[in-house]
Amino acid sequence: MKVMELILLSTLIPFIGLVFFSLDSRRAGVLTSIVLGVAFLLNALGAYDFFSGNTNAIYHASYVVTGSLGEVFGLSVDVASVLMGLVSILIAFLIAVYSLGYPFEDGRFYALLGLLTGASMVFIYSTNLVQFALSLELMAIAMLYLIELGNAKTDALKAFLVLNVGVLLILGAVAVLGSGQVLSKMPYDGTAFVLLIFAAFMMSSQLPFYSWLPDSTASPIPASAYVHSASIVPLGAYMLFRVIQYMKPNDQYFWLLGGLTVALIILMMIYYPLQRDAKRLIAYSTIAQTGVAYITLAYALLGHVAGIQISLYQVVNHAVVKALAFASVGGLFLTYGTTDLKLIKGMRKTAPWTSIAWFMSFLGLAGVLPLGLFFSKAFTIMSTRHAKGIASWLFPAVVLIDAAIFLIVVLLWFRESFFGEGQARSEPKAMVAVMLILILIGIVMPWVSLNVVMKIGFAG
Repeated sequence: MKVMELILLSTLIPFIGLVFFSLDSRRAGVLTSIVLGVAFLLNALGAYDFFSGNTNAIYHASYVVTGSLGEVFGLSVDVASVLMGLVSILIAFLIAVYSLGYPFEDGRFYALLGLLTGASMVFIYSTNLVQFALSLELMAIAMLYLIELGNAKTDALKAFLVLNVGVLLILGAVAVLGSGQVLSKMPYDGTAFVLLIFAAFMMSSQLPFYSWLPDSTASPIPASAYVHSASIVPLGAYMLFRVIQYMKPNDQYFWLLGGLTVALIILMMIYYPLQRDAKRLIAYSTIAQTGVAYITLAYALLGHVAGIQISLYQVVNHAVVKALAFASVGGLFLTYGTTDLKLIKGMRKTAPWTSIAWFMSFLGLAGVLPLGLFFSKAFTIMSTRHAKGIASWLFPAVVLIDAAIFLIVVLLWFRESFFGEGQARSEPKAMVAVMLILILIGIVMPWVSLNVVMKIGFAG
């Protein structure tokens, strides 16, 4: 098969999971794992074929074209989409396998995971803004019902409404640009660019829309793992990355993007010490870590190609560490029946493998070696030192101080939760295997992905 055929199949196959809606949990879980495993293998083959050839090439396939808006459904396969797509489908597959050890009542979770994964893949390979909007709407629908699985209808509606405002903002940009909404033909337009900044902020839970993400952790932990790591939240930054890559806007909105992001990260520093629920602590870290990607995108507005390169580097490294963090918290939930860190004692004895994953992932979120966020944060600090004016010290300082505060909070919880008396309990083998695989990927990812992102440049 050719690259485009492999990528197209890997993008559409996850939607098969929708037919598992009425099955029992075990059968739905096994079948979803097989479906997503096949999708991952096809995507990996497509990625291998792509990187075996000319990596400067951009493969474009157009499937649906309208008269006034031009292309509304297609595939764009280049270095950035291949890397992001491979990471997203890999994590989706691992989460499906991990979820086999999770107590679901029926197949609804797996059906919604299939919908969310398929929509995320369509989003990643989008060639135009209409496709971004439609796939985001599908993700919002999946998110609504996933949160409702946690019996939190108000939080579900909140997330759904925020994401739909994002859809409307993208469609507003489409109305401004007309046929220029196709990425390869996109002209610079300040109004459209501002609309897309805030649409991305809606997805990534940035200022002033940050509260929906912590509340969404009422959804099953495996769902939160995918949303935070490789679906809705990081894909907001990915969409703006794509827009900047093709639109090539000037620095007129440098402080709008950079200033709001800095303010948000400072706010997250205040929230970290106030959290005792592990899921909400991770959620606030997700907001801040995605903010780091937006800081480098602001740097890209100054014309620095390193800005878009480091942004994607941050996104893919964060994806693995964040999936590992949620996987470890899910293990603690099954062991202790809670994610309240005040009630978790002696995890090193009670759940030894899970405790290792917890320790490595939470330190990794603070930017501690050997996981990849150390490198992406270091590159962010080094590159943004060359930003203009006070941003040359403000941006690096905020990233560094955020990492330090999160590290202190983690170490304080480590002292309280890691040690103490406890009796070893059985840990589901599928969960342990996935956590170990994520640790290995997290160690290897920064070395492999660095060479890949260095091939990315502004379009044209």
